[in-house]
Amino acid sequence: MATVSNAASILTPSALRTATSFNYVSSTTLDLVSGETGSTLIHKRDVDEQLIKRYGEQGITGLLEMHGAKKECTNNLFEHYEEALIHNSFTASITAASGNYAELDLDSGSKQGTLAAIRVGDLIQNANGNIYLVQERTDVDNYHVQLVGTDETATVASSVFAIIGNAFAEGTGQPEGLSPRVHHYSNHTQIIKETFEVTGSEATNITYLKVNSPEFGSGYLWYLKGESDTYKRFQDYCELACVLGQTSAASTVDQTVSGTPNDGNRVFTTEGLLPFIENKGQSMNLGSSAITMADFDAAVKSLDKFRGAKEMALYAGINLSLDIDDLLAAQGAYAAGGANYGTFANSKDMALNLGFNSFSRGGYTFHKKTYDLFNRPDLLGGTGFNYNGYGMCIPMDSQKDAKSGAKIPSLRMRYKAANGYSREMEHWLTGGAILQNKTSGVDELRCNYRTERGFEGFAPNRFLLFKKS
Repeated sequence: MATVSNAASILTPSALRTATSFNYVSSTTLDLVSGETGSTLIHKRDVDEQLIKRYGEQGITGLLEMHGAKKECTNNLFEHYEEALIHNSFTASITAASGNYAELDLDSGSKQGTLAAIRVGDLIQNANGNIYLVQERTDVDNYHVQLVGTDETATVASSVFAIIGNAFAEGTGQPEGLSPRVHHYSNHTQIIKETFEVTGSEATNITYLKVNSPEFGSGYLWYLKGESDTYKRFQDYCELACVLGQTSAASTVDQTVSGTPNDGNRVFTTEGLLPFIENKGQSMNLGSSAITMADFDAAVKSLDKFRGAKEMALYAGINLSLDIDDLLAAQGAYAAGGANYGTFANSKDMALNLGFNSFSRGGYTFHKKTYDLFNRPDLLGGTGFNYNGYGMCIPMDSQKDAKSGAKIPSLRMRYKAANGYSREMEHWLTGGAILQNKTSGVDELRCNYRTERGFEGFAPNRFLLFKKS
């Protein structure tokens, strides 16, 4: 009997002797793409819908959100002033001269801003304990001084002098007045942007995996994963700018983004927390050695000298964190010595839930936490980076404004805003796909993100940076 058949139903001989449903399906299934038979495309694959987080929670945001405040600004340059020490010191040398006086020569680095602080009648003391009386100002950079207690003069190499008071003869007039000194701080906001795009066709392709999106919820559409990753990456960029950012040295930068040139406008970048501490705060270089109790004692003494906070959050790379664990385990020092957990509402459990281990030394409490940013293989923990030995000590108290009584945080995020329009976090959708109200004829959805923000730090003398190579 003749049989008329289509090429798609020609059977391929099987090496298996037993005819099963699986053999039958695999032998009669034609792959329409390759034209080959023997595949099992007709069988439903057993694919778990859960997308495994191979690297755990990859977000690095949280440091500034936890410790800082937020405040709007109306200019891309924001500034504030901080009071300086009310007493003055300077570096100078004393050369012997004839008669009952010596010559005080200010070092070049001390001349600017110091000359007006030295007045006739001042008593100055150096590290040797010698006290001199300023007799007269001879020229712009020099003074005549007399060693108190003897008519002899003494030669002193370059040394630091502190102004400890003054003394005048009977019938003399009043000294010149001194104006308060201030420290000036300024920083810029930085424009950060991100975009995610998906075509209408891809947005209607169903996947085995169930994914989540902060904007569109959960479902079996892969573009939800893309939008979610874009949002997290954008948040990380915002955190990285405020932690690692350095002030741009370029006056103008030519850019053409999405076909739009900026015509040589300046690209402003913000100075972040880490450069803020390195450039203006206290720093301790540990070299390649593990941290010791003597190092902590030196840190505590330095913090105490420059009015550091009694409670510090220590964000450490993994190498430094392990060294501290080993050191304190040998001392039995964790949660000892009167750790008060004031920043965590006096709750030890809250500190532990946030991943902090706390210890005290010399009246200073350190809440230590391993900082993921310093260890991420795709960021600062990659080959050649040495941030896993860094540790940032951040004050965890708040100062009060002397006039208003308002609390001043140790750090905060500034963002542009005016007349009800805020650029703290902008998110909008455009395109001709998915959206009910289309904005263009292009078959795509664009998720747009934009912010204009910057880091602001206060009293860098109260911050401390550990650096281990």
